[in-house]
Amino acid sequence: MIETSIFVFIWQVIKSWYWVLPPFVLLFFSIKALLWWRREQWEKKQKYILLEIIPPKEVLQTFQAMEQIFSSIWGIHSSIEGFKNLGKKWGSGKKLQRFSLEIIGLANKPHMLIRCFEGHEETIRAALYAQFPELEIVRVEDYINFVPQNIPNEEWDMYGFDEVLINQDVYPIKTFDQFFEKRPESIKEEKRIDPLNTLLEGIDELKPGEQIWVQINVAPVSPDDNSYLKRGRALIERLTHRREGKNQSSPQSKEDKGFVPPEMKLTAREREVVNAIETKISKQIFEVGIRCIYLAKRSLFKKERKSLAEQFFTGLGVQDLNGFKKWRKTKTRVYFYHLFGKSFNYLKKRQIFKRYLLREAPLYPKRDGIFILNTEELATIFHLPFNVEAVGTYLPRVSSRKGEAPAELPTEGEVEERSLSRDYQKRPSIAKKTGEPPPELPT
Repeated sequence: MIETSIFVFIWQVIKSWYWVLPPFVLLFFSIKALLWWRREQWEKKQKYILLEIIPPKEVLQTFQAMEQIFSSIWGIHSSIEGFKNLGKKWGSGKKLQRFSLEIIGLANKPHMLIRCFEGHEETIRAALYAQFPELEIVRVEDYINFVPQNIPNEEWDMYGFDEVLINQDVYPIKTFDQFFEKRPESIKEEKRIDPLNTLLEGIDELKPGEQIWVQINVAPVSPDDNSYLKRGRALIERLTHRREGKNQSSPQSKEDKGFVPPEMKLTAREREVVNAIETKISKQIFEVGIRCIYLAKRSLFKKERKSLAEQFFTGLGVQDLNGFKKWRKTKTRVYFYHLFGKSFNYLKKRQIFKRYLLREAPLYPKRDGIFILNTEELATIFHLPFNVEAVGTYLPRVSSRKGEAPAELPTEGEVEERSLSRDYQKRPSIAKKTGEPPPELPT
């Protein structure tokens, strides 16, 4: 009887006050929608440019030079979190200062590009010229304008996916230090094994009408914008067992802990893992989203090409630390048992292609698929190729050496004919009218 009365009472409360909850739920979603709308309005006011990096004929600098470049570029960071930045975030709708690192293969020619705000161009050029005085940087038209904007269609097909980390993002991936190989004839000299060669060699196999696009969206962040520092320290606490035994009352266990610190009980590899995490979170951090697309005309589309970009990222994994994998939520493959497999796969292709064109997060406006990498990890993924003998014939390079950085942007005549910009400037009207991809680059 008492239980019945309780249920009756609960029902009466719900019946009388059910209308109170929906306004709070709607208010929450309304605030989210307002912030999203403000950010969209702010985004429309920004002017983006695309810069092509044309490396010198010989790259003598090490990976540390590229890491220093990202450390310099991190200076464009502008926080949007915290009480002091409420005006930026809610008033103007300002986002984090994002830019995009892109490696594309058109026919069998690779190109390295940076897409950024026009106001950041001088910062990026200065950072690059400071470490590589002999390279060239030229503005180019966006290559996405030279393919149909409704892929997949009757003429074109594509395959795409977003990369995510296998483990927590405070664990580091394999970086350039682990690609060094000591030469037997000299202890001081080191053989530089370039992980980027895997991708460049794959691009060399492409035919006219085939393209590979790799997009790395990055935004510099601080501990105020991302909780990576707090999460990293909490993980180190757990790995070093500092909290182990707090609830143990055994006198013997307490006595043992007094003489042997928990850190000393770690194996050699466990100490390396802890040191790797500490090193990662001690450097400047970027929020990152990685997207890969292979597209081609249907008559040339080859399924085996789909794994070219995936192989490059797979080679950056370490078993007990971190690595990359394709994100099942966004990869454009639907299994045969799906009821509407063909239609659903078509929709996923359209979505990932649209997000690539807009350089958006994997599930924008959600933050899923975004993770952190530090300057060392970014330098490992995106850098000027070092192995000239292997890739010197593939990547456009500066035709002559220069003693100092150019005082202004190089003109069209100063760049080697294989430059992406010159191809676009030769036939921009034809490409725009027909929707055809850029012509094959001359050798």
